[in-house]
Amino acid sequence: MNGKTLSILMLAAAPLVAGTQAHAQTASGSTGFYGGVGAGRTDTDIGTAGIAGSTDKHDNAWKLFGGYQFNPNIAVEAGYADLGRTSIAGTRGGAPAAASLDAKVWQAAAVGSLPLGHNFALTGKLGLAYADTDTSGIAGGAPFGGSDSKTAPTYGLGLRYDVNRTFSVRGEWERFRLGNAAGLGGRNDSDLYSVNAVFKF
Repeated sequence: MNGKTLSILMLAAAPLVAGTQAHAQTASGSTGFYGGVGAGRTDTDIGTAGIAGSTDKHDNAWKLFGGYQFNPNIAVEAGYADLGRTSIAGTRGGAPAAASLDAKVWQAAAVGSLPLGHNFALTGKLGLAYADTDTSGIAGGAPFGGSDSKTAPTYGLGLRYDVNRTFSVRGEWERFRLGNAAGLGGRNDSDLYSVNAVFKF
């Protein structure tokens, strides 16, 4: 684990060990179940499969999630995210070539909150994600591809605004490690930037 990754993990985990002193009674102070939906964009790095060309690293993404808030500082959460498609097009060995990767993830994580006052809170997420990736491509007229899966740590940071006791808005960045999808090789990581609506029950 390099220093950069360690620093990110420490930042993500910081709210989890934040002091448990209760702040003024706001929506962030409520406990119980919650659910939400989010939408955003991905920035995905994929292996090139030996293709020299241009990569389209961005796509629309969406997610669903639910969890339980134990106190103003700690919650557990599970969710599903469709990370969209990443593609590369160019040449391999002088012949036209192209490849694409589709990714979906299921995750479970601890979510820490550090209330800032005025209904704002910093959030940090640390857990595990199961990523399912599908690859398809063609090089020199020969198709290639396949499917792969990987379970790896996931983490993220965010900022939440509690509109009232039953509804919040959360902006979030999350990092997912994708599988070494057949035919692509290399390391495949995806960053998800999303805006989420959170409903408390």
